[in-house]
Amino acid sequence: MLQAYSDSELRSVLANIDVSVPKRSKGRSKEHTERYAIAHLLSALIGKDRLLYPLCLVRRERPDFLLTLNAAQIGIEHTEAVPQNEAHRTVLREEGNSPGVFFISHHQPGETKKPRKELVEEIEANRSGDGWVGDSVETEWADAMFHFIKQKVATLQKDGFERFEQDWLLIYDNWPLPALDRRKAANFLQNLVNESTVLNEFTRIYVITGKYISEVSSEQIQLFEINDLWK
Repeated sequence: MLQAYSDSELRSVLANIDVSVPKRSKGRSKEHTERYAIAHLLSALIGKDRLLYPLCLVRRERPDFLLTLNAAQIGIEHTEAVPQNEAHRTVLREEGNSPGVFFISHHQPGETKKPRKELVEEIEANRSGDGWVGDSVETEWADAMFHFIKQKVATLQKDGFERFEQDWLLIYDNWPLPALDRRKAANFLQNLVNESTVLNEFTRIYVITGKYISEVSSEQIQLFEINDLWK
């Protein structure tokens, strides 16, 4: 997928990657979101003592990427964190079933899939529902991200999944929430991770939220700003 021998060459290579992600109703695919996520992750890690050269990235399956840094091999598994019902609502809104301005709704990780008719009715009703108080935005985000982390830990145990010297998890965060305090949310997620055994499976967990990437590891929480090479 790409090779680079220095930070400057990596910047140049990444800048030439098409990271556009179509609307869900316009042909968005897993390949679009994976390419967007891995390119933004690498751009954020430039100059952060995480990358060694020569660098080689290969797109594959189980895990989704193999990143070679000098001689070290790192498997990177990718997932998108989005409520399945909200993803379907987005498609329905894009198809014209939308009041224009709509309220953000609460979602539960692993929620039951709703039929199209019910989702259209909810879109048309556009009820505000319960709001968020205190740090509930950040705790809801952390709970959602942890749900997807646990799902991917289970994926690691399946037949045919290859393990490497390190295994990273990359999460493309599309969980709908208002005014998220990213650092506070990342700290909540770090606490959940520390209380579990997931870091026995994933050396590092990266979550892309807007223009920032949260890094969760056994060391300390890090928040990196993405180098926007695609302006």
